Order: sequence, then C-alpha cells, then structure tokens
Amino acid sequence: MKTTNNNLASKFALAAFLALGTLAVTSCNKDKNQNGQEVPSDQSQLVVRIAGISDGESTVKKASTSTSKSSSNSIELVQSNGFDAIVAVDNNVPSNDASAFSQAALRASSGLKAATPLGSTTTYRLYLYKNNGGTYTFTKSVQFTPGSEAPIQVPNGSYKWVALSYNNTDAIPDGDASNNLVLPQNKDVLYATSGATDITINSNTAPLNITFNRLYARIAIEVNTLGMFAPINSATIAVTGQSAKAATINLATGALTVAPSGGTPALTEVNFTNFDGNAARKIAYYYTADEATQNLSVSVTNLKIQLDNNTERSFGATALTQNKAITPVRGKNHRFLVGITESALTFGSGSGLAQWSRSNLYYKPGDATPYRFYHTNPQTNDPNSYFSFGAHLPRVLASANAAVDACALVYPAGLWKTPTSAQLENVTSRGLGQVLGDLSLSNVAGIDALVGVQDLLAAAVINSTPAATYSEFTPTAGNNAAYGAATSSVNRLRFNYNGYMNTLGVINNLITLQLGNTYGKYNAFWTSENLIGTPLINLGVKYHLGHTIDPLIGSDTYKAYRTTSLLSAGLLGAVSVINSPLMNIRCVRDATWATKSAAANYEPMPVYPN
Repeated sequence: MKTTNNNLASKFALAAFLALGTLAVTSCNKDKNQNGQEVPSDQSQLVVRIAGISDGESTVKKASTSTSKSSSNSIELVQSNGFDAIVAVDNNVPSNDASAFSQAALRASSGLKAATPLGSTTTYRLYLYKNNGGTYTFTKSVQFTPGSEAPIQVPNGSYKWVALSYNNTDAIPDGDASNNLVLPQNKDVLYATSGATDITINSNTAPLNITFNRLYARIAIEVNTLGMFAPINSATIAVTGQSAKAATINLATGALTVAPSGGTPALTEVNFTNFDGNAARKIAYYYTADEATQNLSVSVTNLKIQLDNNTERSFGATALTQNKAITPVRGKNHRFLVGITESALTFGSGSGLAQWSRSNLYYKPGDATPYRFYHTNPQTNDPNSYFSFGAHLPRVLASANAAVDACALVYPAGLWKTPTSAQLENVTSRGLGQVLGDLSLSNVAGIDALVGVQDLLAAAVINSTPAATYSEFTPTAGNNAAYGAATSSVNRLRFNYNGYMNTLGVINNLITLQLGNTYGKYNAFWTSENLIGTPLINLGVKYHLGHTIDPLIGSDTYKAYRTTSLLSAGLLGAVSVINSPLMNIRCVRDATWATKSAAANYEPMPVYPN
C-alpha cells in the first residue's frame, strides 16, 4: 500500500500529463483515478489529446488495388470584356484555423505542427483493440471532444488504437466484434491509427499525440474576386457533375469498401461561405470515398461587387461557365478554382500593343491582397501609389540587390508586370523629341531640363484625347458597361496627372511625399528597364512622362516621352539602395504568364516580400 504522500504525488503527475496535452498512461498498485476510484494493479489510466488534422496523405489501406493519382494541376486564363478569370484544378485547398481549438504548442506525431486544429466542440471516438497473441480483440471505445477528455481505465497490455471523427458534433457509433462501421456520406471523415506498431499500456508508456488524416477525398470549389480587389455582394453560383459516395471501414485494418452509389451534394451560392471572413473569397466543400473521375462544371452569373467608393458594380447577365475533370484520391485535397480578375484595356499595335490595367497600382496595408488597382481610376496623390524604382512598398527605396516588380504581386501572381519601354510606343510622341527621350537626354539627375525643348520638337501623341488633368486613349478592347459609360475613367485608357517626386537627396526609411508643382501637371510611371545596369549598379532607368500643353495657336495637345532618370546605388552592403524618384506604376498583362503558371509549384496567391 502506498503512503498518502505518494498518492498525492501520483495525482499531481496525472494532472501534469493532462496539462501537457499528451496521450499518457499511469499505473499503480491500488492507486486512485480522477474519480477517486482505486485502479487495480493490472490496469492503467489512458489520457488522450488531439494535435489536429494533417493535410498530408492518409495512410489508410484501400480495399481495391486502385493506382489513381492526384488530379494533375492545370490553370488557364479565360478572358472576356466584362471580367477575366483564372480557372485551375490543383491541390492547394486553403487552410482556415479561425474556428480551431487552437493550441500553438500542439504538434503532430511527426513532430510538425498540425495543419488544422480540431474544433473544440468536435466529437471523436477512440477505439482500443487488445493484442492477444496476434489476434486483436475489441476492448472498448470512448467518445470525446478536444480539451475535455477524461482518463480511460483499461487493462495493461499491447493495443492497437483507432480514432475516428466526422469533423462535426455528430455522435460516433460504438465499435463491435465485427469491426465494420458504415460511414456517413459527404462528411469530412477523419481517421488516425497506431497502424502496425502497437502501444504497450503500462506505467512506462511514452506520451503520444494523435493527428488525424482525412479519410475521404476533400474537394473544394473556390470562387473569388481577389483579382477585382472587392468583396462579393451577390452572385449566382451553380456546380454540376459532383458525386459523393460513402464507404464502410474496417476499424481494425483500415480497409474501405466504397458504396455502389452516392448522392449529389447541393452546391449553389447558399452553400458557399466566406473563407476566413473574407467576402471576396467564397468556398464550398464536398467529400467522397470514390476515386472515379468527376467532370465538374462551375458557373458564375449575376456578379455584383462592392467598390472602394462604397458603390456597387454589377456585371448583369455576364456569365462564366468552366468545365474541369477531377480525379479524387482518398485522403487528399483537391480544388476547382475560379479566380475572377479585372479585365484589361487593349491598346496599341506592333511592339507597342499591350493590355493595360484600368488604373494605377496602389498598396493597401493589412489587406489579404494588398497590391491592387483603383476601382474608379481617380486623379489622386495617395501616398500608397508612389513607388521608387524596383520597390515593392510605396515611399521606400529598393535594395539594389532585391528589386521587385510590384505588378507581379497583384492577384493572381505574375499575371501583371511593369511595362517595357517598347510597350510605351503607342502612348508616346513621335519625332525628334522621342529620339531625345530614347537617348536619355530628357532627364539628367532628375531635372526635366529638356522637356520644353522636346515639346517644341515632338508631335502630339497619336490618338490621344488631352484634358487639363489627364490624357486618355480609346482602347480597341475592354470597354464594358459594367465599368460605366463608354467614356468613363476606367473604360478609357486614362493617364491622370498625379505628378511625381523628383530624385531624392537623402535615404529615408519612409519618405514623406512632396510632389511640388508636378501634381496636376504630369503623369509619370515606371518601365521595367535600365539604360545601363548590373545587379549592383543601376544607371538610367526609363519611365513615361506626359503632360498637356496649351499652345499659343490651336487646341491643347498631349505630348509624352520615354525618358530616363539617372539612378545611383550605394555599394555598402546592407545600405545598397537605389536612389530613385517616386512615381506611379501602371501595369500591363504579362504575355509569359501562361508559361510561368504551368510550373508544378505555381500558386495564384502571391508571396509578398518582407
């Protein structure tokens, strides 16, 4: 018989195991459990904790000999005048930890943090099978919710354990001698097991965490407007071709037998929920044990989005319907993505043909997709729309060794880029003035000394319509009534005179914007090209400079130049930065996106630099 002090020590040890969130076992001679009952010397107390749900592949055995593989990733850009969309099939189902029984210290059995914690009200059941000379006999099962598990008293010995959940609050059936359990249809069935390695339950049993795997294939349908930088107010969404089949599992072996028929889960707009509270990202799931290919169709119509000026943009009857095949694999994630993006304005010809964004780039701190275009293309001196050359953050000088194309950070990743000098061909003046600009004679050390000379020598920009505070062009494609009248600021290729901040004399972490007399007088935006450059030294970065001039005789005209700013870069390691003016960025579509997005590791969500 143990002394009273030892009994207290034993209880303290058990409490410590509970606090650590592990699967622990204690055993003693006539010790007491948490209910004050004595535990016989041939039995022990089992304490369970859940680490979470792994999004890796399940190790569940299959009843068939299927060799099906995960659906091959595919992605394409579907273009129209109203809105464009990237349409993809991949395995990049986003993880949402918001509803989790979140404990940062919990780790999966692999030692890595579990991808998704289990909800605090989720039910799961633990099944125990005792090994009697190689024969496993069902001993008992207990249902729990994470964080409120009570100890289980079981005889000492060697056991296989199995844990099962439907990832909701549904009760899980008890086990029986047959070991077979009919699983529900279209549920997120979670499964974990000790597998081929039994646990020996006695006072020396090592702690063990339980990490669930998905048993069925999880198929996510995602419709988002991240590329339109706006939440969805309403939309009609219809999905067809989906099929969900249930299965029967042998708990002892993990073998699955798929049901011969299944149902068609309802997937309309009412079944889609905001992902992580973001109304620009709608997602719905269904689950199936079947691994036969499914030919899915996703249709989006009657789309309405909320603009940054609190008005609504409606695309009316504009419809997008896309068909993709998905081959489910049990235990894997699959996604059918429809990422709706703002369409472009096409203008120009020859080497100057480009698909332009409808407005300038700006940065919205703290947003899920901070790189975006203004919805109404306003004339603005918003400090978050002025960038130095090669910088991804506004009003910050770029590192000479880490220049970034900020346009490529607009969702979807890499679809947009900063224009080349050649792509300015059709929005710049012709004649000797253009030659001066191309020879880099228009801007020396940030002083526009020759702009007046160029104005005298250059012709007006062809097809331009000048105004006091902007000049614009009529695009050959992209005009759509959803963006307002045909002459609206986003249905025309309009360059607002937002000005620029000239060459900086000092290096600041966050530069105070000082536009001087350039606001309302000039438009200025970067190209992606150096005149002379190395990774360490950039000399002569080209940009676009345009303005309206009021001649003594005749009407106003618009003249614009591909001009050059002589940039310097420090060469002192960490302080090696590009000394650059601040100006706008106007993006164009990247014609190489199809090639880049075909890479196996491509993910539409941009990776934002620090």
